[in-house]
Amino acid sequence: MLNCPGPCGEWGYTRAMAKEQFCRVFSHEELARAAEHIAFEIYHFRTYAALKNDQNLRSICPAASQAVGYALLLHLRVLIEFFFCEPQQDDCHVVHFRALPDFTAAFPLNIHERTENTDEVAKYLNKLLAHFTASRWEKHRPAWDFYDEYSPRIESLATRFENALRGEAKAGYDKGRRRWLHHSPKVTLPVSSR
Repeated sequence: MLNCPGPCGEWGYTRAMAKEQFCRVFSHEELARAAEHIAFEIYHFRTYAALKNDQNLRSICPAASQAVGYALLLHLRVLIEFFFCEPQQDDCHVVHFRALPDFTAAFPLNIHERTENTDEVAKYLNKLLAHFTASRWEKHRPAWDFYDEYSPRIESLATRFENALRGEAKAGYDKGRRRWLHHSPKVTLPVSSR
């Protein structure tokens, strides 16, 4: 089950708090490596968001179009958790990056405040996508457009996150992104401009 906090202002972890809540604290070097890996999630989120509504893909192979949609939901789930949920154990979330110099000034807490639907979207993605639970047949399953409203929000946060990174974390992120440019189609337009 996701353990998401209330107001984002409650996020201000110290080592003592982390120990008490079983939340790992990351060094700057570890955050640089984490940035390399979050680049994977952001890059593939953008790729699948671009492909999801591609009419050519849909007409050539509807099953492939549906698979792209599910892949998009998977990366959306990871990024919703990264931007909005409280980290536990060895989770690495955006709140950890506040330890980096100048990050909080460029990515203030108020830009990733939760909406009234955050918990519901996270719950559905968790229960209906990532876990095989009775919720799949006992509960109402939302239509695709239920999740579509979150794509522009995640795109905006991803862009702000990229722009807030500096130094080793920025280098790590760029390294991770370059790695995927060679394996996946280039996506140049953000979700919000489509």
